[in-house]
Amino acid sequence: MLVTKSYDFEKPSEIRNFLRLVLGDGLVIVEGEEHKFQRKHLLPAFSYRHIKDLYPIFWSKASILNGLVAAEMYENPEPSSDSSNPKRLQGVVEINHWANKVTMDIIGVAGLSREFNALHNSNDELIENYEALLEPSVEKAIFFAVNLIMPRKLVQMLPWKMNEKLETTTQNLRRICRQLVRDKKALKDSEKDGQVDILKLLIKSNDFSDDQLVDQLLTFLAAG
Repeated sequence: MLVTKSYDFEKPSEIRNFLRLVLGDGLVIVEGEEHKFQRKHLLPAFSYRHIKDLYPIFWSKASILNGLVAAEMYENPEPSSDSSNPKRLQGVVEINHWANKVTMDIIGVAGLSREFNALHNSNDELIENYEALLEPSVEKAIFFAVNLIMPRKLVQMLPWKMNEKLETTTQNLRRICRQLVRDKKALKDSEKDGQVDILKLLIKSNDFSDDQLVDQLLTFLAAG
């Protein structure tokens, strides 16, 4: 089903319509011929050679993460039962919080050549919008679950502030991504941008319109 007949099994339309607000019409959402087109033209950006060139980014961000997590554990230690090693790390860390930050920093540099500095509590507008939308909470979990079960039009009729927050945040994300595409194209034309990143490779391919590039950015950033 997943290998030879994957295109015979499409994701439910209601789920796609909801996730499209956050992910755009990227590789995760589209089906059929559009999926085949995107997959074919995205492959060069994820070739082994290009990913290997990104290893230093992965390593440097992981090293920063390691230091910050260790610092937090020393700052809030639990009593150690090992008297022979009083400096042994005993703290409890919410690693999902840190994982979100480091992956956003990695996708920022690898995907856009842009430093978000999420690991250091960045006030970047893009980060703030994603945190407002995706930072875990009980209300958000219920909201997303309801949207996956019920028709989106019906959920929109409910007097729920999350509806307004979702609309505002997704509009902000699309606006920011559109500006990122414009900025990257300007750097490409002036030949001032020497960093090779995923967005630059997609622009150079001339296979995607500006709207399609925005959709791909939304998918990459949501993955981060």
